[in-house]
Amino acid sequence: MINREVCTGLCESVGLTLLYAGGPISAVIGVLSDHVIVAWPLDVILWVVLGFWIAKFSGNRGIRPLGPALAVVVFFALLGLVLSQFVELAV
Repeated sequence: MINREVCTGLCESVGLTLLYAGGPISAVIGVLSDHVIVAWPLDVILWVVLGFWIAKFSGNRGIRPLGPALAVVVFFALLGLVLSQFVELAV
């Protein structure tokens, strides 16, 4: 995808899933506009806020932050997989 080579089928699904899992705000904008959009400043802000929220949540409950962090990562990976099915790359 980065080298502008043909990427279809599984390659396209995995690539868009990883892109949208890492950038959920970009994913929502991309699905709504039907293009691959990278809004990385908003995505970074979201991940920083989620990191602080996980730390605060874990600290208040006296649990290790690994469990909530993994839950958030799995949630966004599944969200990326679902949203990647709505976008088809134009070659």
